[in-house]
Amino acid sequence: MEHFESSDRHEAREDFDQLELERFRLEQHGFTDQSYEPYFAGLVASDGHVEGGSNRTVVASSNPEFVTGIIGPVAEQQRLGYSVFWDSEASVYKLNINDYELYGTLTTKYNIPPGKKAAIIEPPDNLNRDEELWFIRGWFDGDGWVEEMTKHMDDKDYTYPRVGLKSMSEDARNWIAERLSDANIRVSKYDREDESHGLWINGYAECEKFDTLVGFRHPEQHRKLQELLTRHRSSDLARGSG
Repeated sequence: MEHFESSDRHEAREDFDQLELERFRLEQHGFTDQSYEPYFAGLVASDGHVEGGSNRTVVASSNPEFVTGIIGPVAEQQRLGYSVFWDSEASVYKLNINDYELYGTLTTKYNIPPGKKAAIIEPPDNLNRDEELWFIRGWFDGDGWVEEMTKHMDDKDYTYPRVGLKSMSEDARNWIAERLSDANIRVSKYDREDESHGLWINGYAECEKFDTLVGFRHPEQHRKLQELLTRHRSSDLARGSG
């Protein structure tokens, strides 16, 4: 049961100056006119849903900076009106869109099934390479994370950055891992007893390649990855291995 404490409704913007300002800000994150749709689809596939029996699409995030700075403006660039609610039970913000055309695009072009989709979602077919990349970027922003790991070897502790992603769909996880591997990013896959399926990108070199090709638009994960890459780049240079 969703409990909404507050809401803020945004009609599809007609304010040209505001749209251009938002477009400029999104361009600083690499967005193009062709990227908004597949990126938004990746967010829905990873951390959202489309509701059966309606035209409602939902994307959830606990990070208000991400909601107001990226997700909302990406919707507005597609001329999509939306409302934002705080779901106190789930402790997330939910961006809701009622749009028949968007619903059809997500369910057909991007293979996002209505209703509970986590374990049954299949990767999309017939996307071009740029659409695949932006879809993957959206998926990482929805379900990816950054962490620093410690490994003990020869009586010493070594730290390294790691990017992770987890999905209940093995096929979706495998599809993303294959696309990353095709781009020469080394990926390790894992499967859990809870029937989740994940991947890791381990170490400074691989995480740097990931950052260059995919990266994060999610502000918290972006800052964390940049901090770790900067720290480990400095450490490698200090050891003479850069």
